[in-house]
Amino acid sequence: MDIIKTLLANRGLKTKKAIEEFWHPTQPEDLKSPFDSKPAIRLIKSHIKKGHKIAIYGDYDVDGICSTAILWETIYSQYKNVFPHIPHRESEGYGLSIAGIDHCLEQGAKLIIAVDNGIVAHEQVAYCRKKKCDIIIIDHHEVGSPLNTKYLIHNTSSCAAGLTWFFCRDYLLTPKAYYSELLSLVAIATICDIIPLLGPNRSFAKYGLEELNHTTRPGLLALFTEAGIKSVGPYEVGFVIGPRLNAAGRLEHAIDSLRLLCTKDPTRARQLAASLGQTNRARQDATFSAVSHALSAVKESNLIVVSDSNYHPGIIGLVAAKLVEKYYRPAIAISVGEQESKGSARSIPGFHITDHLRTAEKLLVSVGGHAMAAGFTVENSKLEILISKLTSIKINPELLVKKQRIDAEISLTAIDQELMARLKEFEPYGLGNPTPIFSTPEVKVSDIRRIGKDNKHLKFTAGNLEAVWFNAPLDAERYTLDAVDLIYQIEVDSWNGQSKLQLLIKDVQKSS
Repeated sequence: MDIIKTLLANRGLKTKKAIEEFWHPTQPEDLKSPFDSKPAIRLIKSHIKKGHKIAIYGDYDVDGICSTAILWETIYSQYKNVFPHIPHRESEGYGLSIAGIDHCLEQGAKLIIAVDNGIVAHEQVAYCRKKKCDIIIIDHHEVGSPLNTKYLIHNTSSCAAGLTWFFCRDYLLTPKAYYSELLSLVAIATICDIIPLLGPNRSFAKYGLEELNHTTRPGLLALFTEAGIKSVGPYEVGFVIGPRLNAAGRLEHAIDSLRLLCTKDPTRARQLAASLGQTNRARQDATFSAVSHALSAVKESNLIVVSDSNYHPGIIGLVAAKLVEKYYRPAIAISVGEQESKGSARSIPGFHITDHLRTAEKLLVSVGGHAMAAGFTVENSKLEILISKLTSIKINPELLVKKQRIDAEISLTAIDQELMARLKEFEPYGLGNPTPIFSTPEVKVSDIRRIGKDNKHLKFTAGNLEAVWFNAPLDAERYTLDAVDLIYQIEVDSWNGQSKLQLLIKDVQKSS
């Protein structure tokens, strides 16, 4: 068996052209724009010619913050009468709001450019038109009913930062060095928004990570120092950088995350990075408390719903994600307010959570999202009816059984430095291109021992390789007394200047 060919086929890469593009992604500057940006660019330039003030209306998550930074910096590099607006999660809510538009109008904006939001903002777009304010929408979320505007940049295959980068490349035309540097922000957004890392998104992630590792942005450098990051890969972006940038928007105001990305002052950058680190720790505490409550409140159902007035609206998405992780069911967490409640939903493959929520759209104030995640607002008077409707759904039982993905069955003797070097060529890993998982049947293991704080982890020897099983079940040792089937990833373990291959165990099953 050719392991590499199998891995490529598992990722849907079967033609010579697709494989070549995977191994050698097109440089982002050579990618074709997935939309016609000319009408929107002409509109921006007409407002600049008249000296009008322009507002960049973003969102409070990583993609929205990075999109805002990319577009604001691009326009500001040529025209100073432009300002960013990041909505406050609690006072304005997600996306374009009348309150947010009014704030931009009060600042004198004659043109609003919405990034990472706006695709379902029918009322708000009409309000802008009524107020004689032009509006451009740059969004990647799924369309509800068609939006009545000719200034729409929309594509669902990339994150908003990717679309914004395409737009800015078309807007600037030159210089290349400037828009190449912005790829660092596109990579952060692409990875944090969990966009499939194939096609143009693989290009954004691969070359964006290279830019990120050579960035001169004071804010990112300060964030790396605060978080103890030496080298930046998908893990550092998704689990270290992303949570810090998201934290301000979850608990306070995401404008500080935008300031961090855009500041030129190293001292200010260090202050902002320290503040975001502290806010992230507070976010972790709030999440732990809410998840603990949610786990105790779960009622068995095909679709899990938990609600409480003590859930901070900024962390309910994290609560829903934890419930999906534990129960492998679609899950919704609701922060109950005084008159209205905010909900956040996460799903499992095969169940389109936004489509399901839209079956109850008449009960909702607003709803938006995509297949795997959604957010909504509901009046409290309709909350019980909504929960009853959502939890009565019938879901194909097969979807509710988590299937362990295995790329290939291989022999332990096939694992060597040459194979590891080939696996490195698949990076960066992410959605659509996950870290390869292998299985090896009938392995006799030895030197079994518990390690780590509270002995939660298991270490053993398989063939001539060390294996580590994090958070191994309490009775895991019984699986290792006889021949076992191993399911694992291959990784490099570096310690004290020495590197060796080891198995990262995903599951162990007794051989039949």
